[in-house]
Amino acid sequence: MVTIVVKKSKLLQELKLTQNELENVLFNLKSEIEPIDEDNISIEINADRLDMLSVGGISRAIKGILGKELGESKYAAVDTDYKLVVSNVETRPYALGAVIYNIKLDDEEIKELIQFQEKLHDTIGRKRKKVAIGIHDLDKIDSKVIKYEYIPLDYKFVPLNSNVEMSVSEIIKNTEQGKEYGNISIYNKLTPAILQDNGEVLSIPPIINSNKSRLDSETKNLFIDVTGTSFDAVYQTLDILSSNLAEEGAKIGFVKIEAPYSSTIPNAKSPIMKHKTISVNPTYINNRIGVSLDKDTIVKSILKMRMNATLDDNINVIVPPYRVDIMRDVDIAEDVAMAIGYENLGVEKFQSSEIGKYLKISMVSRAFRDLSIGAGFQEIYSLVLTKSTNLIDNYVKILNPISIEYDAVRNSLIWTTLNFLSKNQHARFPIKIFEVGDVVTMSESDTGYSNETRGCFAIMDSKVSYENLQSLVHQIITNIVGTEPSYLKNDNLIFIRGRGASISIKGNIVGIIGEVNPEILSKFELSFPVVLSEIYLSKLNNLI
Repeated sequence: MVTIVVKKSKLLQELKLTQNELENVLFNLKSEIEPIDEDNISIEINADRLDMLSVGGISRAIKGILGKELGESKYAAVDTDYKLVVSNVETRPYALGAVIYNIKLDDEEIKELIQFQEKLHDTIGRKRKKVAIGIHDLDKIDSKVIKYEYIPLDYKFVPLNSNVEMSVSEIIKNTEQGKEYGNISIYNKLTPAILQDNGEVLSIPPIINSNKSRLDSETKNLFIDVTGTSFDAVYQTLDILSSNLAEEGAKIGFVKIEAPYSSTIPNAKSPIMKHKTISVNPTYINNRIGVSLDKDTIVKSILKMRMNATLDDNINVIVPPYRVDIMRDVDIAEDVAMAIGYENLGVEKFQSSEIGKYLKISMVSRAFRDLSIGAGFQEIYSLVLTKSTNLIDNYVKILNPISIEYDAVRNSLIWTTLNFLSKNQHARFPIKIFEVGDVVTMSESDTGYSNETRGCFAIMDSKVSYENLQSLVHQIITNIVGTEPSYLKNDNLIFIRGRGASISIKGNIVGIIGEVNPEILSKFELSFPVVLSEIYLSKLNNLI
């Protein structure tokens, strides 16, 4: 979910709604309101609705679902004399531009525009790694030809909100934006730049704009550049920005594009304002959301979601540029459900043919929990996603994580347990904890990885040894399986040499136990000794 802050009075006045009515209609659009103060509210937007990350987009969606305006919004658009010339920029090869005329900006609206820009950076832009946006005061740009090319790191200009000329290297070293985004696109001591044809810098994406084209309350017209590593993400971002600004009364100006990929762009100009058509069978929609609607009602529902539709044997939905979240027929079915209102869909009564019961692994996990609590351990819960630098051995890494703190799937409960202990060293000793949860490990499955349920015990104290934990683990396993485990020497990298063991039942390894070695303790910034054991509950389950 993405949260934006908007002026309540502006939105209510625009839509002619009360706050309660606004809350109800936004709930139907999968969004929720949280009051901040007398005149500001935060709205939590579903992450797929990038078109609703500004007041213009929210207003457009609400007018549709209330039936005040139907179908695709139409915007004034004209050709311009502006041209964006794109050179070969290997690290961020794609760039598009747009001109926006007749925009109205006061200090509050500048804040909203920057908020919209940053939310797009954080979502579709993957924190500027995939897409970066530059917004400039068009009337402060002296050239009709804008260039996108590399410049050396000693190139100088005055960065945004500064009056001192600095080199790109100095900006990367000394500014907040430079420190955060400086190394994303640096290549061979070069950085991408948006320039006037006289070489004056307008921005160095994805880092910072020039102070030359800074927005202020006198700004009436905009030049927007969008650069990135994915052409689809670049054009979608620019289409959404242009559409939402036009929704608030601005006029879109097309910029000619001279680039290695110009032949793939209709009329070689941007914003592309791309439409696509999805053909969907009415029966599929009815079956998918459990209703019996006629074709006309489905078409009207699609119009309420601000898309156009035509009828033949199927319904042909024309998806407008601002609805980049609509990819296939199931998305259309969801929009029809929202237009009808989830509360009007009804709930089909569930009929069961037999009495439900727990899975066997659930019974084992429950027994493990009960026995662990009885042995004096306190249960903890941690997330399956964790930071990859916490893990060792093979693990699944997420290609496009929302946060670097959660960029991998844990392959053992040991790492999240040690992380928990690291953050609780101030608690009263001894700390005796356990956790039951899933991990993802390498396997011979089709994907190469499988889920596995495990349990983990840990004791942290000023003085603790293998024997403090082994007797408790031994009795818990014996009670679950009905067979006493045996122990085999295991010089696992996690444990101090000679102070670790594998736990075996009937020749099957069902866990490990030992005293954590100082290198692992140091990695998790732990100042006290820890003894821990990880039990493979999925394997125990097979032995019962």
